[in-house]
Amino acid sequence: MFKHWSRALLAAGTVMWVGCQPPEAAEAESSSAPYSERGGIGVASASREQGLATLAPQTVDGRKSVVVTDAAILAHFTLSGVLGQLVAQNGGTGLNATQLFRQLWDTQNPSPGQPDLQPSAHCTDNGGSLNGFPNGCRTQEGAQANPASPTTLNSYSAIGLYNRFDLAPTSGAHCGEYRVIFGKTSGGPGRAFLIFEASLPNPRPDLGIDGCRPVQSFWRDLSAKNVADRGTALRDFYFTGLPGFSPVFHINNYGFNPDSAGQVRFNVFIEPLWVLKEFKLQRQCPGGVCTLKFAPSTVKTNPFGELFNPASTHPQAAAFREHFLNQVPALATNNINTFNYSVPNQFNAAQGDSSTFNAVDEYVQRFGAGPSGFRSDIQDRLDMIGSDLTPTQIVARAQALSCSGCHQRSDSVDVGTLPDGSTMRFPSAAGFIHNVEFTEQGPDGNRFFISSALTGTFIPFRKQVMEGFLNTEHPLTTPSRFNLAGSASDGRFAYWVERRAGGVVMRASLDSGSEQLLAFNRPEPLAIATDGAHVYWTEAGGSILKMPVAGGAMSTLATGLTGLGGIATDGTNLFWTEGGSLRKMSIQGGAASNVITQRTNVTGRITVDDSSVYWQEGNAVRKMAKGGGGSVSTLLTRANITGLAGDGTHVYLAEDGLPGNVLRVPVGGGAPVPVFTPTFNLTSVAVGGDHVVWTENRGPGTLMAKTK
Repeated sequence: MFKHWSRALLAAGTVMWVGCQPPEAAEAESSSAPYSERGGIGVASASREQGLATLAPQTVDGRKSVVVTDAAILAHFTLSGVLGQLVAQNGGTGLNATQLFRQLWDTQNPSPGQPDLQPSAHCTDNGGSLNGFPNGCRTQEGAQANPASPTTLNSYSAIGLYNRFDLAPTSGAHCGEYRVIFGKTSGGPGRAFLIFEASLPNPRPDLGIDGCRPVQSFWRDLSAKNVADRGTALRDFYFTGLPGFSPVFHINNYGFNPDSAGQVRFNVFIEPLWVLKEFKLQRQCPGGVCTLKFAPSTVKTNPFGELFNPASTHPQAAAFREHFLNQVPALATNNINTFNYSVPNQFNAAQGDSSTFNAVDEYVQRFGAGPSGFRSDIQDRLDMIGSDLTPTQIVARAQALSCSGCHQRSDSVDVGTLPDGSTMRFPSAAGFIHNVEFTEQGPDGNRFFISSALTGTFIPFRKQVMEGFLNTEHPLTTPSRFNLAGSASDGRFAYWVERRAGGVVMRASLDSGSEQLLAFNRPEPLAIATDGAHVYWTEAGGSILKMPVAGGAMSTLATGLTGLGGIATDGTNLFWTEGGSLRKMSIQGGAASNVITQRTNVTGRITVDDSSVYWQEGNAVRKMAKGGGGSVSTLLTRANITGLAGDGTHVYLAEDGLPGNVLRVPVGGGAPVPVFTPTFNLTSVAVGGDHVVWTENRGPGTLMAKTK
């Protein structure tokens, strides 16, 4: 049975949170769910079940909706603008934008550092260590903290925007990371990159991961926009936020939150040898005056290399090796994009080093080629799961997931064997980095160059994760609705009625699931239809009513009808069942006429397209020309039908069996094909745009949607 994977994801709840944080809080990071470049929906999506059939899946352009490097778009983003917004959110007190920039670099200087930035963290704190591991000083980068430095925050230019929805936890606790990379393009020699990696809160944790759907719908829509409109939309998304969502650039999104989610990282080469470090934003309020500071943090999924040495006497080595053995199955996953492992923060190093030969970051070299107890234990785990990988390949995969591995050390490294027997090699960076500060010609003008690892491996996968999410079934409401009787859709919204003495007419966005009450205290509404401008519904007392789709004045089109049932519209006329008859009238109201009369066992379920009207009689679905007067044919016979909808190409059926199904059949007839298997208590189905919508009236019930 198809599993409603999206419905089963329950969120713990992420809220906008502003307060004061003790200086040590940035290091009090979760060890149960450590940050990773892989995880959450990006890993889970590779193994989840999909729908049975898809006619027109939503697709995106990876260079418009996953990674954006167009120079014209990135001109909207300045480092001074980002830091200025963070400072403003702090109330404008403490450090200003320039000082905050300098304070970040002052962390690379020995104490006491720049006098106007005190108190602050420095590389000599704790004897030059962080988390118990070496934290080297980088004084040439630290020189940017000097007010007289030729390198200022204006020396950095935005070179890339990244949609990392693949990092969203399957629970929907947050909506993934939304990144911007700044590269040093002026202000003296050397190269340096700042990466702002915001963890975006989910404002609808009650919907789980589907509370994040508006964000991915936003990125999807970028694929259809021109470069100017994409630039405006992305600027607004990062600086202002989507309706109901925080801006990406918010002080709560860079580690200053209860889960310590989000971070800022740098990759630097002003001083010889590439080094990567990570920071969390802190907000400290001594004496009631709050100041933002960047606090050095461990580099995640980056265990200290010496821990891989089977002979290591490091105090953490034995515990790490024991933990690592439990991670072998995840690392052995036979997919270059989804092999993964968890690294509790107690093992993470203070920095990654991409370029020093024989350095501690060379996990494979530290692991060694000779026999050892650690090697034998890894081999035993591989044998248990039936993997043909070697212990060295497992350690090579761990190295590839570290900062230094991803950025250079693991270029073309052997991480397994492909089905054709060739070597699986980890893809290559573009010389220590994946997003370069130099441009190339793109379809919309100059764009910043990105690595072959991104273009050939990572972007296609992240695109697939995004498309898979957009195309899977999802709830538009929480399981909190009752008496769901009928549904309709115009491709932007789904509409439904709840049949009871004080019934309601509702709508919800297909993207966000945001519910809106259109009419309330209605006497037993039965069925609903829409033409995109208005909704029309029937009520058990014999009335047909009309209202604009966004709500407003309600008008009555007909009253006193006997045996009134379902309703449908082709945009010009309304069609409904009335006893054993099918009738129609203009959507403006007026005189009604018969389409056909003297039918038996008419259930009230009806749909219409450009040429035909379809209705249910017992177990049969009948069809005739919508103008009336023609012959009646049987489209199909099927038991347990509880809903009909059409799009001109197919008729869709809700079939409330064990389990229920949504089926489709060509309008010309043929065998019905299962499209979705949405469990139980189906009461209606509707089609609009590229979506199919259905109601599950399970007390409480919900409204579901999926692309066709």
